[in-house]
Amino acid sequence: MNATSHSMPAGSPNLLHLHAALGLKEGPCAEPRAGSRLRLLTRDGFELDATWFEPAAPVRAVALMAPATGVPQRFYAAFAQWLSQRGFAVLTMDYRGMGSSAEAPQASMRDWMLRDLPAGLVAVLARARQGMHRLPVVWLGHSLGGHALPLQARLHEVDAVLAVGAQLPAFRRWPSAHGRMGAWFFFKAWLPLWVGLTGRLPGWTFGGGPALPGPAAMDWSHWGGLPDYYRSDPSMAEHLHASRWQGVAQLWCISDDWIFGPEPAVRALQRAFDGAPGRAELLHLHPQEVGARQLGHFGVFRRQHGERVWPLWLQRLEKAVPALHQQRVAAPLPVESSL
Repeated sequence: MNATSHSMPAGSPNLLHLHAALGLKEGPCAEPRAGSRLRLLTRDGFELDATWFEPAAPVRAVALMAPATGVPQRFYAAFAQWLSQRGFAVLTMDYRGMGSSAEAPQASMRDWMLRDLPAGLVAVLARARQGMHRLPVVWLGHSLGGHALPLQARLHEVDAVLAVGAQLPAFRRWPSAHGRMGAWFFFKAWLPLWVGLTGRLPGWTFGGGPALPGPAAMDWSHWGGLPDYYRSDPSMAEHLHASRWQGVAQLWCISDDWIFGPEPAVRALQRAFDGAPGRAELLHLHPQEVGARQLGHFGVFRRQHGERVWPLWLQRLEKAVPALHQQRVAAPLPVESSL
């Protein structure tokens, strides 16, 4: 069977062009362009590759960059460097079985969201509490890295969230009938087909790059067919912590991100925080506002758009979270963190 024997309907959340869009090629991930490398130890004893991007000036906030599905941390290096130049200490990371983290054929999306991201958050919280002051903690989430937020047991310790293309992507949330058909095909046919044939989601089936572990692909398949994604899964009920949210979350919907982040799916994530003490805001970004022809799901993290997009994000977040303006000197960088 070859790549051309199954075509994906337009408008579906498929990954056929994900790595082409990212500019990635098959093979080992390159090293991040700057930063201090470390290993994060998860609660179940798994080591993850991570990188600190430290500012030369006094640290005013500490941030975790939570990546999207199948996207290595090096894709976010330019954004992390930009933030570090503005006083943020930023931690990027690779999920188990992805990027530079060790191979993990049985890794699931549950592992990424319930074990790996909490390890990153522990490191960020420890960094923020060094010295005499507690620095603001910011969660930067792209796609899965944003929709994992309601599952974090220490969510109440995060002060601010900037999420991009983050959603609860149940297939019914694609606005057109054609899009819903494509999403259903992706979740309920395409993913199970390739996992059944190969035990994983091969890299070539989404344009090259590393394969997704079979359990991760099947989590995606299962949740995508439910009415409210993982929130409709009884086995995830004990992990739902959105009611603990106390800060400010800004969820950015990119107007031309119709394949991966349609507005109804982004709005569903916003609604997950209804009733919490904190607030969650849905914000829109149109490519024309920043002089771009298109941005989509990935363009906002590219350096050529960053000079116009990233200041907009930061200004809106600083306006909503005054603590981010405060400049405080943090203690030296910790060598390693663990749960």
